[in-house]
Amino acid sequence: MITREATIDDWDNLLVFFTKIYRVNHPLHKKEFWEWQYGNPKFGRSFICMNDKEEVVGHVGANFQGGLAWIINLYLDGEYRGQGILGKLHALVRSYYPLAATAVNEAGLGLYRNMRWIRYHDLVRYVKVNPSLKDKSFQSVCHKVDVNYNHLIDTKSHYFQQPGVNGLLFNDGSEAVSQEDVGGLRAVKILNLAIFEAEAWALGYNWIDYITSWNNLEVKKLEKNSWTLDFKNIVPWRLNPIEENYFCDITFLSEKPLNNEFIVQRNYSDHGRIGSL
Repeated sequence: MITREATIDDWDNLLVFFTKIYRVNHPLHKKEFWEWQYGNPKFGRSFICMNDKEEVVGHVGANFQGGLAWIINLYLDGEYRGQGILGKLHALVRSYYPLAATAVNEAGLGLYRNMRWIRYHDLVRYVKVNPSLKDKSFQSVCHKVDVNYNHLIDTKSHYFQQPGVNGLLFNDGSEAVSQEDVGGLRAVKILNLAIFEAEAWALGYNWIDYITSWNNLEVKKLEKNSWTLDFKNIVPWRLNPIEENYFCDITFLSEKPLNNEFIVQRNYSDHGRIGSL
């Protein structure tokens, strides 16, 4: 058994592995997406375990943001579990940054509990529907809108270079991803809330959402401006495909204690990745 860092030369073997473990049309079935996610060591790397047949049987991905390595795309074939392989893969990731994770499933929670990780309050998602809309039903709010945002398109940040993402830079410096096919705008960074909102409504968006850490005091501004937690709103978290009444439930963990001021952003880990929402 070999554990090592993967490169683009491993793509054919990785594709066989990803096709086996992920749903049809998962973003990691595309080479360009893998290169975006793992091809630049400044933003992330991919670590694999190969058996004696040189088949990929285990994988741990890492997204590098905020001085942490966010564990993503973790999977090990059943017959190889219990042999310390995941520990070796995590050690390879740890050589870059301390470890953390979001959007962990039940199996992952069990793993990290056994590894004695720290579990924090879940991330929070706030939503605001365009106040000019008279009909605020799910069917009315979450439908395709015609928005001309070409003058706002931005590809400078690594996050906005993600295949399939339409990243926008607003006049106040706020950043967001357009999901006009379901009527909305997913904020990545908000600088001047009033200016950002006004421009979004003027463009024709029906709603905006924003996800962050529970301890982010900036959400007080959202609450004062009539933003609500997602389970009190009609815009679901999952949009691809859109699922009515599917609310945000994203766990946040780290291997070592983090500073109380640490804030999780939308572009950390993969909870804001195209194809997963």
